[in-house]
Amino acid sequence: MIEAVFRIHNVTVDIHAHGLTSGAGEVEWDYEMAFEDGLHEETEAEFHGHIDVPTTAPAGEYHATFTVEDEKGNTFEYETHIDVTVS
Repeated sequence: MIEAVFRIHNVTVDIHAHGLTSGAGEVEWDYEMAFEDGLHEETEAEFHGHIDVPTTAPAGEYHATFTVEDEKGNTFEYETHIDVTVS
């Protein structure tokens, strides 16, 4: 769940690795995308952004920052870590 007092303008997702070494056939991966669909003008929403991780991304821990921007330009950040595994 995300919220913004002055209505949600967008959510930016930034994912990047810290110190992962790319192995054979792997390519360093980072991600940044802004999402608005279904969120614009809402004060509260359940965020469901689909993120495709390439199969060539190195496995390991990635840092993820979700930045919610409201209609007045205020930003609120939520940070977490995600694990990318090889399947």
